[in-house]
Amino acid sequence: MYQYIVFNLDGIKENKLYPGMAQLLRDLKERGVMMAVMADKPKDVVDGILKECEIDDCFSAVIGCEEDEECETWTQVLSMALSVLKKKAGRRFKPEKALMVGARSFDVEAAKQEGIASVAVAYSQAPEGELSACGSDFLVDSVEQLEEIITGEPVYFKYRNKNAFTKTIEILLPLFLFWAVELIVYNVGYVLVGKYVPALAEHKNQLAVWLNAVASISTWPMLARLYAQTYCGDTSYVITRRNKALLKRDAVLVAAYAVALGLGLNILTASLQVFRISEAYEQVAGVQYSVSLPVGLVIYGVLTPFTEELIFRGIIYNRIRKYFPMPVTMFASALIFGCFHGNMVQMMYAVIMGMALALVYEIYGRYLAAPLLFHCSANMLVYILSKSNVFSKGSTPVLYGVALLAVAMGITSWYIQRLMEKRNRR
Repeated sequence: MYQYIVFNLDGIKENKLYPGMAQLLRDLKERGVMMAVMADKPKDVVDGILKECEIDDCFSAVIGCEEDEECETWTQVLSMALSVLKKKAGRRFKPEKALMVGARSFDVEAAKQEGIASVAVAYSQAPEGELSACGSDFLVDSVEQLEEIITGEPVYFKYRNKNAFTKTIEILLPLFLFWAVELIVYNVGYVLVGKYVPALAEHKNQLAVWLNAVASISTWPMLARLYAQTYCGDTSYVITRRNKALLKRDAVLVAAYAVALGLGLNILTASLQVFRISEAYEQVAGVQYSVSLPVGLVIYGVLTPFTEELIFRGIIYNRIRKYFPMPVTMFASALIFGCFHGNMVQMMYAVIMGMALALVYEIYGRYLAAPLLFHCSANMLVYILSKSNVFSKGSTPVLYGVALLAVAMGITSWYIQRLMEKRNRR
């Protein structure tokens, strides 16, 4: 990440930082983001300005234009900044994670020449209309919005002028495409099996399981493409690496959270016989548990969670997050996730699990492996116990379910507190 700050250069003593900029720079430095400042003034002048503003320790490189240096164009200055940072970062240097933050159109043009992303700051003193027409990757109105770009927070402010219909279509279209592909593959497969392997077609439940698995896998290329188009992660390789390290450290906690919530909900559902309100649920259960345990674990413990996380968190969640703040996004994505399951019992279960999945997704910086670990952990254990008729026997006391849900609520509260602290630091 490369930071360019615009100052009023009438004199070193007269320079003022934009409100919130000093705190942003210190926060980014604390998080390990490498930054460089560029200016069309001699380096000693730039150093003096940074020192006067008390931000000189925030930058890994300061690039000024001396008379004896080659800085005929702004692109050459940016190239020098990139070279210095590349030398200091070593193997950590990722050009695709670089970001040029500028206040004039020539900043954006230099970034294009160097093949890196750019942010134009509309709160600067650029002539009216210049920045909106310069073709930057992002256009922000405040330091707060700039922070969201750099740290990977979804920038729903950028899309505020889109109407509700356009937003709805963009959010739900991937789900309809997903359904369409699955439906086509499933039905074509059913016809082909019935025609060429009639013996297999007689086992309708097992056939349904295998066809659902094939249909699910067939959507992966499309979903992967949509995910790549949708996902807006942080611009810093350091932040990405730290999110991965944090998940690795907390892997047992995430799995325990999933098990406590999933198992607690299933025990409560079985004890209260909630499943009796939906015949569709019993039909679905009959299909899912018709195959052997190893097959069921692979399909419902791995393949299904992978597909659902790709579509519901990776694509739909991130698309909603572009337009709405985090609490609204969590609830809306969980509701869509619940409705997808079709019957009342699974819908209630999926909405609650969807909220927890969204929370885990946000805690670990929208790193998709986090909700995937949660989803797989819950599905595998629940499938094993359901296959063993633990829930249907009704032998598990309801207090066990309540105790497990209490544990899950405790972890939920801790995660929410952690998320709030993370946001308050910004």
